[in-house]
Amino acid sequence: MRTFGTFLVASALGAVVALQSSAALSKGKAKKGREDAAPAASVEEVNKLKAVRLGDPKAGTFKWGMKPDDVEKLVDVQIEKKYQARVDQAKQDPGKQTRIREEMLRETSAVKKSYTKFEGNKSGWDVSIIGPEFEQNTGEAVVVTKEDVWTRYFFFFEDGLYKMFLAFNKDALEGKTFQDFGKSMEAKYGRAKEVYRDEKVKGGVRHVLDHFEWSAGGDRLRLVDRSEFYGVFCLVLLDNDVQRRLNERRKVVNPGGPHTDSLVDAVTEKSDNGRDSNDNIIDRLTGHEVKKPGDEEKHADIVVPPPVKAPTPADVNGRSSSSSSSAAAAPEKESNSKKKASKKGDLDGLEL
Repeated sequence: MRTFGTFLVASALGAVVALQSSAALSKGKAKKGREDAAPAASVEEVNKLKAVRLGDPKAGTFKWGMKPDDVEKLVDVQIEKKYQARVDQAKQDPGKQTRIREEMLRETSAVKKSYTKFEGNKSGWDVSIIGPEFEQNTGEAVVVTKEDVWTRYFFFFEDGLYKMFLAFNKDALEGKTFQDFGKSMEAKYGRAKEVYRDEKVKGGVRHVLDHFEWSAGGDRLRLVDRSEFYGVFCLVLLDNDVQRRLNERRKVVNPGGPHTDSLVDAVTEKSDNGRDSNDNIIDRLTGHEVKKPGDEEKHADIVVPPPVKAPTPADVNGRSSSSSSSAAAAPEKESNSKKKASKKGDLDGLEL
């Protein structure tokens, strides 16, 4: 009897422990789900992002799967509409009207010329603002157009549109921090998920806000920070299913881990003494200096060497009668002088 009672007590305790463990596990999964799930964005506002004419879906929208030619045609139509009012106003001035039409043609031609397939030929795109958004040899391509509020980059996978990268113009930021700008975007698209990353710094790791994220049906919307190099923030809208297929392709073609922003990684990595260990990373990646958008070109001071004075007959006679040791010391002295002059020239051309 005593044994049977002990068995009942043990069974009851086991049941309680099992229930508690199950409840704890359930809570843990629920918490993880809440952390991982991105809130839904406003469908109406997302459709405005896809609009051919900014903010007006009734004028037509870009649709996932569109071919590059189809996207370019829609862009051309909007460019022509943008110039139409100026063309009409210049009817009484044929010369001015011609110049306006030529300006319009340059813009539409620039869109066509921007079409680039990423087939393994490294270019400025690899270290540009869209560098983290594509990989080589995976069937990806891009088309670019400038609009009133942003520059829009259309990304294609296997000739089908699947992503739009919208880089805001600097004046659209109004001096806001990334956190503040994200809050203003939340007022438009709804509450977002804030995603953080760990960034290596001197003496440890810094927890920084990487991006804001929303779900939008089968789409994904992100607000990313590109202000450190380019002074702007960017919205990225993409087809989630196509992105997953593309990620699988990237793993096969470019194995070795997820694609990262090599430019950002290089600059955020610090040496032990706190100095940027890759302060010339742009020069090393591209072979020539690349300016940040908005930076004015700067030139180092030009150092002009003094004219060489012709030797006098006395100088020639003096050198011919000098000892061999003096003759041997002269080149060394001249070499030291050149080194000093060179060092002075370097300092003269250094911008602080």
